[in-house]
Amino acid sequence: MIKAVIIEDEFNAMNTLDKLIRYTQKDIEVIAKIDNVVEAIAFLKKHTPDLIFLDIDLIGGNAFQILEALESIAFKIIFTTAYDEFAIKAIKFDTIDYLLKPIDSEELTACMDRFKEVFKKEQVYKNALDKVNEINDKEIQKTLLIKTADAQYFLGIKEIIRCQSDGSYTIFHTADRKIMSARNLKYYENILSEHTFVRVHQSHLVNVKYIKTINANNTVCLTNNEKIPVATRKKSYLKQLLETL
Repeated sequence: MIKAVIIEDEFNAMNTLDKLIRYTQKDIEVIAKIDNVVEAIAFLKKHTPDLIFLDIDLIGGNAFQILEALESIAFKIIFTTAYDEFAIKAIKFDTIDYLLKPIDSEELTACMDRFKEVFKKEQVYKNALDKVNEINDKEIQKTLLIKTADAQYFLGIKEIIRCQSDGSYTIFHTADRKIMSARNLKYYENILSEHTFVRVHQSHLVNVKYIKTINANNTVCLTNNEKIPVATRKKSYLKQLLETL
C-alpha cells in the first residue's frame, strides 16, 4: 500500500479528498489527516509517508514553512489549493503535481496515475539499489581479517583451501601461501561454518569446494592433491553435503 497524508485546514475539503481517495484509489492508505503547521512538522519528522496532499494556507502558517522545517524530503508532494499563485514556488520542492480546488474524481485519478508512474519507477530503482547493497554487504562478509604476530591480512574466504590446527594457532592454506594466526581453530570454525567449511577432523577445517574425492582410507583429496584425514563420523555427512553443492 502507498501511504499518504492529507494536510488541509478546511474540514469539508479534507473529508472530501479523503473519501475520493478511499473510493477511487484502493492501493492508497491515508495514514494521517492534519490541519496545522506545528502538528504537520512534528508528524513528518517522525514518519515518512510516500505521498502528501498539501494545502498551501494552513492553521499557523503555510505549506512552505512545513517543508523548510524538514531536514530532508523523502516523500512526493501534491499541492492542493484554490489559488495557483504558489505554483512557481512549489517547483523547487519535490512536487509531483498540483490540484486546484474543488477537486473532482477525474482530476484526482489523472493526478494519481502520474504519481504512480513515477513512484513505480523509483521503487524499481530502489529495489535494484537495495540488491546491490545487499550483494556488497555479502562481499564484505566474504573477507576475513587474520591477525598474526607481526601483521594483519585480509583474506578472501573463497581463497582459503583449508585451515589446520597447530596447538593454539591456526595455519591458513591458500593456493599460493600459508598464514599462521594466533587464534585457535575453534574460533575460525565458528566463523567459517556459515560458509562452505567443515571440520572434517580434530585438526582440519576444509573448504568443501576444494574437495576432489572422498577416499576409502578416511581421507579426502583436495584439488591441490593434498590428502587430509577425515573422522569416520564425518564421512557420511561430507558425502551428503557434496551432493548438494
